[in-house]
Amino acid sequence: MFDFVTRLHEECGVRYPEKDDQDWEFCAGDYKRTEDYINFYKKYADEMDSCRWGDKECLSNMIIQGIDDMICLKEDTDYIDKLWLETRQILLDDELYNVIVYWSCVGQPIEDCFAVTSRMREILRSLI
Repeated sequence: MFDFVTRLHEECGVRYPEKDDQDWEFCAGDYKRTEDYINFYKKYADEMDSCRWGDKECLSNMIIQGIDDMICLKEDTDYIDKLWLETRQILLDDELYNVIVYWSCVGQPIEDCFAVTSRMREILRSLI
């Protein structure tokens, strides 16, 4: 059986979840390792659990959180765009609709949303 958390810890240095850690995937990652998380996703996509809120959803949230952090910190926009294109493809290929809807903040004014929300809404519009 694929042990997602252990592999992610060993290969990408992500801390283990703590007891009662509800939002682990949003706070355990390091935005500077976002590209590593994308590569990990691609490497293990066939082995990861894809059920609702499974491994793929957790890791995609960690990736998106990293991109969101980079946007907020005004990191290199060309690099962010590169990572975003890879992430967008992952979301669409694996049909991670719950993740897309979550980060799209449907019904909320854009100024009250995540930095990455406008990009997510673009994906959502393409699916409708």
